[in-house]
Amino acid sequence: MLRVVLLVLWICWAASSWWSAPRQASTARARADLSAGRMVSYQWAAGWDNTADWSWAEDRGLWLSGRAGPLFVWRTGDWRVHYAEFDRDFTGPTEPGSFDATQYSGAEAAAFDQLLQSAELDRRWQGVDSPPPLGNLAALLMLGLLTVLVLGPAPARGTRWFWFWVLTGVPFGLGLIWWLGRERPWHPAEPAPPTAVGRDPRDRWYAGLLIGIATSIAASLLLYGLRQVLGEWYVPHDAGS
Repeated sequence: MLRVVLLVLWICWAASSWWSAPRQASTARARADLSAGRMVSYQWAAGWDNTADWSWAEDRGLWLSGRAGPLFVWRTGDWRVHYAEFDRDFTGPTEPGSFDATQYSGAEAAAFDQLLQSAELDRRWQGVDSPPPLGNLAALLMLGLLTVLVLGPAPARGTRWFWFWVLTGVPFGLGLIWWLGRERPWHPAEPAPPTAVGRDPRDRWYAGLLIGIATSIAASLLLYGLRQVLGEWYVPHDAGS
């Protein structure tokens, strides 16, 4: 039963991450969402700050420079997140002194920010990747799995370090699926007999590390190819690339 619960939680996390991952849109889409009242919160930034960590998905945060633009990220009422770049292809008239360059990246961002101020929307929100309470689901799952791995019965097919690297290194949280399929994490198992040379036959830590590295590279290449074919709407960046 616990296996089913964990699988359901993993599916909920994966679906939530895909649904709410930031997707590129146009500045016209931003204006339309604001005019129609679909925009519920937003954030200005200078660009994306990609930082690699041990999480299941790419952690692509916002790089804040202290001024508005050129990157604009907003969320709609259905928890969809979009982003657009202002002032990139702006060809409208720009008079000297028409905007404060210390506060805005350009005239287009300055004009749109005035509309945002009049709309009185929330300027910031906690996290742009997943709606609460599912936004912390991956961290809670990982904490629970590592607790079982460290304090629970010894694994039968791989060492604890092997499964540590699989759980933390394999993207999309697929290491969880493999772990549940190969082991019975919360039930004691008979230890496998040693080999003829007295070696522990279980998978070792370096195998888990190599599996994590190899699957991460393979997943990145696969997602890149799928994104070129299907587009960012179906294969967004923050869904695990």
